[in-house]
Amino acid sequence: MRTLIGSVLLATLVACGGDSTGPNASVAGNYTLRTVNGSNVPAVVFQDAQEKDEVTAGNINLNADKTWSGSLSARVTIPSSGVSSTTTVPANGTYTTNGGAITLTDAADGSQLVGTVGGGTLTIGGDIGIGVVITLVFKR
Repeated sequence: MRTLIGSVLLATLVACGGDSTGPNASVAGNYTLRTVNGSNVPAVVFQDAQEKDEVTAGNINLNADKTWSGSLSARVTIPSSGVSSTTTVPANGTYTTNGGAITLTDAADGSQLVGTVGGGTLTIGGDIGIGVVITLVFKR
């Protein structure tokens, strides 16, 4: 099983966007993962003859004090045996907003990714570590 899943999910969380209807609008709230690459969760993000990786659930909470926390859950299945395992990867840190943009900074390693905000939706996009870009959509 790849160690990729943990680092992928953490990196993806950090790439989050939020909700804003004006320059001073609050993005604070709890956002729940709805789709991955346009497909409802659980959604396959990688599959080959050796393994199938799915994102099964997730949430991100943006706090009014400019901190955030969240988690993504994944399932890895080995097609030849049918054996699967699940993992949930938590992450947290701080965020800043500037107009319709949001930057989340991960507390564990200081990595930053930028997203957009709008209409109660957080949209996250990024490379999951194997040259595959995924888009995660969270709704408040």
